[in-house]
Amino acid sequence: MAVRTTLSGLVVMAVALALLIPAQADARGRRRSAKGSLVIQSMLDGAKVYVDGKLIGKTPFDKPVQLRPGKHKLKATKPGFSTLELDFTIRPRRKLDMMVDLIPYSGLVKFSCNVDKAEVYVDGNFLGRTPLIQDVPVGDHKVQIVLEGHNDFITEINVKAGEKHFVEGVLTTYKDFSPEVLAMQAEAKRKAEEEKKAADALLAEQAKKDKEEQLAAAPAWYDEWYKQWWIWTVAGAVLVTVVTVPLAVSSGGEQSGLNAHEPGATIHLGP
Repeated sequence: MAVRTTLSGLVVMAVALALLIPAQADARGRRRSAKGSLVIQSMLDGAKVYVDGKLIGKTPFDKPVQLRPGKHKLKATKPGFSTLELDFTIRPRRKLDMMVDLIPYSGLVKFSCNVDKAEVYVDGNFLGRTPLIQDVPVGDHKVQIVLEGHNDFITEINVKAGEKHFVEGVLTTYKDFSPEVLAMQAEAKRKAEEEKKAADALLAEQAKKDKEEQLAAAPAWYDEWYKQWWIWTVAGAVLVTVVTVPLAVSSGGEQSGLNAHEPGATIHLGP
């Protein structure tokens, strides 16, 4: 009897253990697979939040985010703000509160003008030429848009982090000049006229020198006279005249001799 009782007890214990071990393992598995909650709080709207590289939404979150237990990585970004990155751990059936705060640093500003290629200065620093889109640090700034021949456009802006701002400049051409500007223009004109007169005088003097040098270098008309064409032209004309006149005189003498009468002959026409 004692042996049978002992065997029965062992069987009962074995069955109980067989049933208990899977139950405990299942409980441990359920505890491991139970998700935890991440509660994200933020004073900033529109920040994108990523967990383990996956976008889970934008701030603010109206309900907790369910995550599996274990270690995770969080990243929050928004244009014009610093980026937040951190590691956290989720425990089963536990809630984790997290504050997501980003530091503002810049806003996007578009600069335009009625005249292209105008220079844009912010707080005295050159940014570029219109049209221009540029990140500008948050806060108050002085904007100046300038172009030669036009009146400057000056304004002030308050840049807010992550927001878009627009600055539209209007440049007008010079119409009225101050006495100082007029005096500067008159002085510049006077100097330009003086420089022109001096240049003209130098040119005239140089031209005179060149002419004198040319005259000094040219030979006199009587130098190498036999090489001048007109000398031989005149000589030829004189030679022709000398030859022609005797011939004419000679021809006239012969004709006179043929028509001459003897001086002693007298012709009487009457009785």
